[in-house]
Amino acid sequence: MISHQDRAELHNLLASVEEASGNIQQAAEEYEKAARMDPSEKNLFDLGSDLLSHRGFEPALKVFTYGVERYPNSVSLRVGLGTAYYSTGAYDNAVETLCQAVDLAPNDTRALGFLGKMYDVSPRYADEVTKRLAHFAQVYPSNPAANYYYALSLRKRTLAVQPGASWDEAERLLLRAVRLQPDYAEAHYALALLYDDEKKDRNAIAEYTTVIRLKGPDLERAHYRLGRLYQRTGQPALAKKEFDAFEALKSKSR
Repeated sequence: MISHQDRAELHNLLASVEEASGNIQQAAEEYEKAARMDPSEKNLFDLGSDLLSHRGFEPALKVFTYGVERYPNSVSLRVGLGTAYYSTGAYDNAVETLCQAVDLAPNDTRALGFLGKMYDVSPRYADEVTKRLAHFAQVYPSNPAANYYYALSLRKRTLAVQPGASWDEAERLLLRAVRLQPDYAEAHYALALLYDDEKKDRNAIAEYTTVIRLKGPDLERAHYRLGRLYQRTGQPALAKKEFDAFEALKSKSR
């Protein structure tokens, strides 16, 4: 088709085919051709995303910066720019840009996951992040991630201002998240940490055990913390079992 009619749309389609086939270099070249022939919002986003996925952070930053200048109301390009800033270590810029993406479309959840994961990387914009995560939790009370990320942000702020304070609101949000999505391992781990800090040992043990059963991303730390809890509550045999599991996972990851 390209030999008959050389169009940007076809180069973009070819790029996606090449990428799916594992031809990374060819895909990158086709995405770039498409963006040069037609710097549309989609073509620029696809090119920038491809660069990000293959650790071309600086080129991706240039593409997304140009894209946002060309399409200032594009949420997707601004989210891409925020991610590129984060990948290059410009955390304040990353969070500021993602907050802008949220402000462009307050009910668009695309920025939620990115902003939520960056809730603690920029002290300068911590209050702004919390404000926007609170908005998502209010607008989408049935979204597990909205509840989870807002809870993390609340807890971080409370710890910074008032160590040892009660985390009733964070607990309520996390319980709602796991009720909505029972296999949400990250939310179970956050609950376990909260109960651990509050010395609610039985609840903490239950949550760490759930994380281990779900084999969540915090599996290694869950084994270690559960071992410490068993040690603290006078259950040495169970503590040893968890510490052994922790050491096995640690050795495997080396």
